[in-house]
Amino acid sequence: MSKGYLIAHLTVTNADLYAEYGKAAEAAVKPFNPKIVAWTGQYENLEGEAHQEHMIFEFSSFTEAKRFYYSDSYQAAKKLRAQAATGTFVLVEGVE
Repeated sequence: MSKGYLIAHLTVTNADLYAEYGKAAEAAVKPFNPKIVAWTGQYENLEGEAHQEHMIFEFSSFTEAKRFYYSDSYQAAKKLRAQAATGTFVLVEGVE
């Protein structure tokens, strides 16, 4: 079964509320036990809209990544994020 990847690019607009989102999102993702492939750090925006935060999470499958994103606990965290940041989230199926 192919892995599933959640890729997020975010620009924080409210640091205090984003910190609350971070705690809620961490609690929501913990039961899914993804591997963190990339987390912000050094980056270079080559094309398209630029953001300041970049994350890639590897899940056991595309279905599992989707289950996390649509879980009640993440959807509650997402409401905080909507008030604290703008950005793009993408789910991608791995090749293996």
